[in-house]
Amino acid sequence: MRILIGRTDALGDLVISLPVQARILERCPQAEVHWLVRPYAAPLLGLLPGLAGVHLREPETDLLKLMLELKPDVVLNLSHRDPAIIPAAKVAGVAVRVARARGVGQIVAASHLLWRSRRDTGRHEAQNALDFLAPFGWAGGCPTPPRLLLNPLEMAQGQRELADIPHPRLGVVTRGSGSGAFPTKDWWAKAFTVLTRSGWNPVVLSPPEDSPLQPVELTGLLARMAACAAVMGPSTGPLHAAAALGVPVLCLMGRRPHHGPSRWAPQGAQVQVVQYPGPEADLSGGLDRLDPEVLLPHLDRFRWAPSSDYPPPESIG
Repeated sequence: MRILIGRTDALGDLVISLPVQARILERCPQAEVHWLVRPYAAPLLGLLPGLAGVHLREPETDLLKLMLELKPDVVLNLSHRDPAIIPAAKVAGVAVRVARARGVGQIVAASHLLWRSRRDTGRHEAQNALDFLAPFGWAGGCPTPPRLLLNPLEMAQGQRELADIPHPRLGVVTRGSGSGAFPTKDWWAKAFTVLTRSGWNPVVLSPPEDSPLQPVELTGLLARMAACAAVMGPSTGPLHAAAALGVPVLCLMGRRPHHGPSRWAPQGAQVQVVQYPGPEADLSGGLDRLDPEVLLPHLDRFRWAPSSDYPPPESIG
């Protein structure tokens, strides 16, 4: 069975959708899984175990041609904001076409529709993504946490680029387009003072315009995060990717309705979430009310004894 998964929106959305492939291969090991993603997100899938192919979704992509050449048996369009995927799959004769009930074109062209609301359910978006496997009876249950991999050369490059920053390194993502709330630059300046005094060595890794480092492509950012003892920032794509790499993550989240930890927190065994106090639903600047001192006990759980060689993320206690 050949399956094409469309996930053509944000970086974090792709990361939290990786359990879909894991569930498919768990239930149907002989399945051939392909992904349709935006070019900026494709490097995330570089060493994904069991991956059969990655196809780029660009403005000029001929979706019908892609479907006719690939000949998938199943198309799962996890990105309801890309409504052209399912109609193209129907014209190409794809038997199983699964989409959310969003947009007339998708509703008419899909063979299976998801009507369930994702709000106020207490379900993580990774669980919502697994709903697309309902036609096969594979939905539900606990998602396998996403896992991303880097090759040894990429890992070594990340270490070299951060060689001037002593251990323990704390990678920082100051903001992101997909995060509901994030602190201002003034808050980060105060937080860096607190973090440095407590023995951490913070360095801004993303976004590029906030970082003292040379800009790199996505794979380079992943390698830099993997060279850190922990990564901290708002709930945005790089934080989800760091957690999937196995790097300890401290995620800062506001209290915006429908954007809480139960739905959008990064997934992983070494993920902790801190929310700013108060029920307000404001966005940028709301997290400034969070005292940086509150972060220290959470980060102390990630601390490891410095050594000449950085241990792999799995060995960090």
